[in-house]
Amino acid sequence: MIIDAHTHLFSPNVITQRAQYAERDTFFGYLYASPKARTIGVVELLTAMDASGVDRAVVAGWAWQNHDVCVEQNTWLIEIARQHRARLSVLCTVQPNAGDAAIRELRRCVESGLVGVGELNADGQGFRLDDAAFLQLARAASEMGVPLMLHTNEPVGHLYPGKGRLSLAEIYAFVRQVPDLHLVLAHWGGGYPFYELMPEVRAASQNVFYDTAASPLLYAPDVFRVVVNLVGADKVLFGSDYPLILYPRRQKEPDMRPFLDEVRAVGLSDEEQRKILGENAARVFGL
Repeated sequence: MIIDAHTHLFSPNVITQRAQYAERDTFFGYLYASPKARTIGVVELLTAMDASGVDRAVVAGWAWQNHDVCVEQNTWLIEIARQHRARLSVLCTVQPNAGDAAIRELRRCVESGLVGVGELNADGQGFRLDDAAFLQLARAASEMGVPLMLHTNEPVGHLYPGKGRLSLAEIYAFVRQVPDLHLVLAHWGGGYPFYELMPEVRAASQNVFYDTAASPLLYAPDVFRVVVNLVGADKVLFGSDYPLILYPRRQKEPDMRPFLDEVRAVGLSDEEQRKILGENAARVFGL
């Protein structure tokens, strides 16, 4: 089974009322105010999955700044998860700064069948990993037995819209605070896997996993072999960040297939491919 562990969906309201949501949420507006920024619905995602041979996708919405928008969009996502439970596993989004209200919303979503929380974005949503409210939310997710997906960025290299400033030191301190939480660090963890070569970091990061979202825009294909050698194939989850265009020089429309082809061509063993392309996501998200 092939599982894409990092995709995004937008509700019909967001797609048709893009300008209004961009006014309500400055982070969304920064990245999606332009009609050229792709927002897709369920039909487009399922069609792409069928064309690429992807059996299941883990779906995130958007890291909304406003708690009320999070609740509104989660209600839609709960219905999507119910309608498409054979193909889609859905994460909820919460605003950690909402405190107890965020935890109540997380509980509502988990009890309604959603499989975790994310992709949360500290820079975009305006929280810190050492904030009491965020730590309380993370501990609640751990107690509920669901993973948390966190947006991360590499601290060096080229700039691009949405590249944040969350540091690896902040991530490590957070991991030590909530060691039982299953934490998925998106975008290869912004380089965090390298530091698992340090015994104390590896010991603290037993429940830290890395998805490959946006990888072709950031790293050479060798990153797969390097990270597997660093942390093991059990900790890497294939994620495309669909509908992001990963090969802009040769792609005009989103397509998962070129990235899957790249993964299959980087020299991983059959067992490593099985783990990265599906088995790990099934385990981490309880699918």
